[in-house]
Amino acid sequence: MSEPLEDLSKEGLLAANRAHRRMIGSGDVQAFARILHPNFVINAPNNRCAGRDQVLRLAEGGAFTPEKSQTQVENAAVTGNVGIIMGNDLVTPTDGSLLAEWFGTGPLRRRFTDTYVFEDGKWLLLARQASVVREAAAFRA
Repeated sequence: MSEPLEDLSKEGLLAANRAHRRMIGSGDVQAFARILHPNFVINAPNNRCAGRDQVLRLAEGGAFTPEKSQTQVENAAVTGNVGIIMGNDLVTPTDGSLLAEWFGTGPLRRRFTDTYVFEDGKWLLLARQASVVREAAAFRA
């Protein structure tokens, strides 16, 4: 999994984003920790901000249990060593996950922005914003 993270290009950025999503989906907290920048921050779907350590504690406790999701990347760009990916996803939260606790287990449509920085020869996730929006049925993959 480390090879795509080492490619400073739009394709490498997209590969890093797919790897990040696989890590969350599989519950691989150790790999997830390796892709998070030390200064990682998130503006989460519950409208709260959190840092890297808080997110990793939640992940270790199983708060991000695997869920069904479809992701649609609408825009990806690299400027210097910064990469931005924007889009939307349709997520069905798993019972017991934080999303299920906040919103129930029905399908949710989210808008997201992921910001990566290329440091020490690899892409690291620096910031994430994810907001739940209405009309999950309108999502088209």
